[in-house]
Amino acid sequence: MKKSCRFILNDKEMDLCLSQGRSVLDLLRKDLGLYGTKEGCREGECGACTVILGRFPLVGYRPMPSCLMPAGQISNTHLVTIEGLQGERPNRLQQAFINQGATQCGFCTPGFILSLTGYLLEGRTVTLQDAVDALDGNICRCTGYGSIRQAVAQTVEPLLGKVPSLQGLIELDLLPAYFATIPQRLAKLRGNCLADSPDLTFEGFEKDRLLIAGGTDLYVQQGDTLNKSRPRFLIPESEPIRVKEGMIEIPASASMEQLMRDPHLIDQFPGWREKLIVMASHIIRNRATIGGNLVNASPIADCAVLLLALDAQIQLVSSKGFRRRLPLREFFLGYKELDLNSDELVESLLVTKQDGAQLWNYAKVSKRKRLDIAGCNSAAVFTVNNQALASVGLAFGGVAPIPFTARQTMAWLREKPLTRETFLGSMEVLQEEISPIDDIRGSAEYKRRLACALMADHYLHCFSDTCSYGDFVKGGAL
Repeated sequence: MKKSCRFILNDKEMDLCLSQGRSVLDLLRKDLGLYGTKEGCREGECGACTVILGRFPLVGYRPMPSCLMPAGQISNTHLVTIEGLQGERPNRLQQAFINQGATQCGFCTPGFILSLTGYLLEGRTVTLQDAVDALDGNICRCTGYGSIRQAVAQTVEPLLGKVPSLQGLIELDLLPAYFATIPQRLAKLRGNCLADSPDLTFEGFEKDRLLIAGGTDLYVQQGDTLNKSRPRFLIPESEPIRVKEGMIEIPASASMEQLMRDPHLIDQFPGWREKLIVMASHIIRNRATIGGNLVNASPIADCAVLLLALDAQIQLVSSKGFRRRLPLREFFLGYKELDLNSDELVESLLVTKQDGAQLWNYAKVSKRKRLDIAGCNSAAVFTVNNQALASVGLAFGGVAPIPFTARQTMAWLREKPLTRETFLGSMEVLQEEISPIDDIRGSAEYKRRLACALMADHYLHCFSDTCSYGDFVKGGAL
């Protein structure tokens, strides 16, 4: 079934009747003839199909992979492709790519341009490292990346330490002038067609219709089917993360990027953003949602492992509005099996708000730093009292059929002193508790060794004054 969709495409207001599940990539290339958006991997890994999506007023602009984005989610938005940044001559960023020799075949270049422009539109203080990191989901096979980094540095130099505004980016020749009219035009568009907006709540839930939020896994697995489907939508970042009744409440629709940058979590867990940046590339983190990562039920789901270690609770809501809350560790029943009824959805995750910073760590082993599923991953949270472990949260991915809470190891560690013997002993207990298997990402024996290495990483990060790398080598753990 097709449905009317009104949005602004670059500088043009569009009113189309389209299949809601059709990917934005196919809409742009096959239906609208905008070939600057390239079709590469169709899995969100190459960045060639990157576009910028503007949604007011809550989210603003985000660069995203169009191959994983359903067309039904662009209603009432500003969709920007490389054609929307074109003028009579190259803009400042495009000229920097020319000056630095940062393009050869040119296939990937539009994605790089849009990823960096999208980063500058996100409303954050600009740093050179963040600007470079914003391109971590874009792959180039021609140039090497030195010239691209130089083009980025040349472009952002006048913006370092500042929060760019739309007008400021226009004055720097990084955006065309029409961007200044978009907020007012988009507000008018939303006011005129609110009834056609994508679903923002669970009201009217229909269990026979697929619910899509980020779609970063669904479109990889079921892209052809979804292109012809009639799904319902939750919008990534449609609700803020907030503190309520002593809990940090994380909506299921929260994106990975939203989770990574939340000030409540950053305050509670030092190094939060720096550790979690390995979860995915920037453009994927802007799409992937916490709820989707959990209900996918992968035994190596990054967010699941993290939230298990934080002893999170999960809140579910039924089609009749009934809510129930349970510990997240009880949500995973078996491989791809969840305690989730057919008429229920994940509504939110809740983490206890603590006063002051906590000792914690997150570590992941994968072939590629940010663009790959983990072979093994792990998170740990420690509370110390009188040089002994008062409480421990410990979870692993890739060592069991489900995201795994290491309950026996946690229990063994409680009230143990902070000594080398304690740390090494816990690894022996862990080896008895886990049950990895041989698969494409490594043998069971390899994953057992990785589990010890991740434990050592936790201890070295949190208790560097008590243990050293050499202790684990001498103890036979590494």
